Amino acid sequence: MTQPRRITDPEVLKGLSHPLRQRLFRLLTQLGPSTTTILAAHLDGADPGQVSYHLRELGKRGFIEEAPELARDRRERWWRVPQESFSWSEADFRTPEGKAVADTAFAQTVQDQFERLEAYVTRKAEWSPEWQGAATTTNSHLRLTPEELRGLSEELNVVMRKWAEVGRRDPSIRPDEQPADGRERVFLFLHAFPEKA
Repeated sequence: MTQPRRITDPEVLKGLSHPLRQRLFRLLTQLGPSTTTILAAHLDGADPGQVSYHLRELGKRGFIEEAPELARDRRERWWRVPQESFSWSEADFRTPEGKAVADTAFAQTVQDQFERLEAYVTRKAEWSPEWQGAATTTNSHLRLTPEELRGLSEELNVVMRKWAEVGRRDPSIRPDEQPADGRERVFLFLHAFPEKA
């Protein structure tokens, strides 16, 4: 298991502080390699020029990369999420500008996470009983020190990376050529924070 790339540069993190860029990144993780046209079709009539611009911005910051081997001709431009994962912490952004970027990116991330949960709840009946039974929600109330919470987070991240490797697919496979192995994309998100009663 490889360690995630750690982002500490506010200029890099700016790539995820824009809502459309976060949505494009999410779509690429869900769909697999895609073109601007494919992605724009999933964004309810988004301007392909704007989509292309934001894809290039994500690419400049290393969140996505081109997949030229998938192009059928020189005009077709495919994008994918690299195999490498990334992480960032608000604690690494201490300047006023860095803090503003980190706050914006975090707020966008949390909003996206809960929108995705709400979308699943709204459309849960479209999934088979097996998938509905496998989906889970949990919460816990723990008493921990900051060091213990960091340790818990590190352990959970190791487990998540292990399961991400199990389901990793070949990045050169086109979205319409995915093997029928019964796997679906599963979204897992976790927040752990101190709370006062």
